[in-house]
Amino acid sequence: MTVQEQPGGTPGGFDPEAEQEVDFSRYARLLAARWWVLAAGLVAGAIVGYAVSLGGSQVYKATATVYLGQPYSASGSIQLQSLQTNPSTVRTIVQSEAVIVQVAQRCKAKPSQFRNGISTQAIGGNIAKSGQTPEVSISVQSPKRKVASCAANGLAAAVVDRTSAYADRKIANFRDRIAVDDRQIALINEALQHGGLSVSDQLLLQIRLDSAEQDRLSVSQLLQQAMLVEKPSLVTPAHSSRVTARSRRNTVVVAALIGLVLGALVALVWDRLAPRLAQRAGE
Repeated sequence: MTVQEQPGGTPGGFDPEAEQEVDFSRYARLLAARWWVLAAGLVAGAIVGYAVSLGGSQVYKATATVYLGQPYSASGSIQLQSLQTNPSTVRTIVQSEAVIVQVAQRCKAKPSQFRNGISTQAIGGNIAKSGQTPEVSISVQSPKRKVASCAANGLAAAVVDRTSAYADRKIANFRDRIAVDDRQIALINEALQHGGLSVSDQLLLQIRLDSAEQDRLSVSQLLQQAMLVEKPSLVTPAHSSRVTARSRRNTVVVAALIGLVLGALVALVWDRLAPRLAQRAGE
């Protein structure tokens, strides 16, 4: 038996291109005839997507920035290594269960609402010594907006409080010393105003007055350095913002498209699927 050749060189009159065109047109007719299946799939997908978006949990994130400060020696010229300069200090404090419980009580929340959402990140910049991180961000994620911001600010305050001991002591000492200088300056000025002093006594008081004023100026500069450079502080407070990755609109659109595709597949196989469904229903 031989296959008959048709004029065009194809056996048995088979034309792949013509057959392909017929298939596509048939699919188009099936989809057009059963448009309601596509519409049903589209609507069902949109409904399911909307329901899923409503069931998705909202997550809020708040980030506070803390400056750890750079401790100096009493003279204010030599940098020191301390708790403030250890890169692990912030993470150790904010991950402490005791600190988490205290912050939760302050925010009137449960520790479980933000415990697993705590993270820290060193902020890059000009670091004087290797390994030091003078600025660190503290972030908190929570399903509740107020809890996220309150916890982040509470943790930041805990870091500032637990790393400020050295700077606070220096600030207190400098203020005490300035107070002593002020009293001494006031006494010297009072003595100079009374008169009746010899020239040598006046000269001696002037020398002491100049020394006290110079000391007060020097200590005032050290006080400013301790307050603005050495003492840890809160740079920016935390404010909550929603960070849920799932968008309601995108979820509905994607689910609707999936429903449309599934509806198209059902419409194309409806001729095979309908008899089987009818047979099972009859049984």
